[in-house]
Amino acid sequence: MIENFVAFDFETANGKNPCSIGIAEFEAGKVINEYYSLIKPKNLKFNPFAQRIHGISLQDVINEREFPDIWREIYHFFKGRKLVAHNYSFDLSVLNYNLDIYSLPKVNFEIDCSLKLSRRFLDIENHKLSTVASYFEIEQNNYHNALEDAIICGKVYHKLTTGDYKLIKRSKIDNSIRNSISKTNFKWEKSEKLNTLIFVVSGVFTQFNRNDLKKSIEDNGGKVASSISKKTSYIIAGENMGPSKLKKAKDLSIPVISELDYLKMIN
Repeated sequence: MIENFVAFDFETANGKNPCSIGIAEFEAGKVINEYYSLIKPKNLKFNPFAQRIHGISLQDVINEREFPDIWREIYHFFKGRKLVAHNYSFDLSVLNYNLDIYSLPKVNFEIDCSLKLSRRFLDIENHKLSTVASYFEIEQNNYHNALEDAIICGKVYHKLTTGDYKLIKRSKIDNSIRNSISKTNFKWEKSEKLNTLIFVVSGVFTQFNRNDLKKSIEDNGGKVASSISKKTSYIIAGENMGPSKLKKAKDLSIPVISELDYLKMIN
């Protein structure tokens, strides 16, 4: 049983430029410390889609501190600690990107992912944080507020690491069932929500089949590219995404998101 850990969550203005951070420290499943701050991004351009999700605008952060000032206050939450995030690949990429661009020293820590654990153990319609919280009957009132998401993530992680769950072998699920789930639960109307955004789709997906995923991107105004470049806005990664693509994404500082993160973009 993991007694002490720190859950954290970033909301971003665009790409890996954060506009807020929430941190919740847990001891034996209880929150013992909280931290929240708005952040003035180095790049002040706000992605309209991101802004619709978290409700933070340029006007909200223009007079706030930039990441280095925040980092001095939160450094102790990270150094040598056990960290948790929901879809940690994204939050970790935001952290590392900002440490790099501000020439701040990196710290050593362990990190785990409540999203990966929920996919491994819970047979539910999707594994968004709100869906997993609902499964565990954890009340959530302010979805996409960084502090509340960090607290909910920590509570979910505690449930997943203290419960008696059996591993779900998703590879044995029949493809026709997967396709049926996708067509039943994930419908969308054509829009321009993804206008100007370029996606690369890589890996094997559980909620979409690949063709439906690409069609959804195009129906919502985005473009699908076959290879990763500096022009790529996001990489949607499924299971078994190749390590060379992950490395290239990291080298080019391109956000890697899951199919469920993508669903948040179009809903």
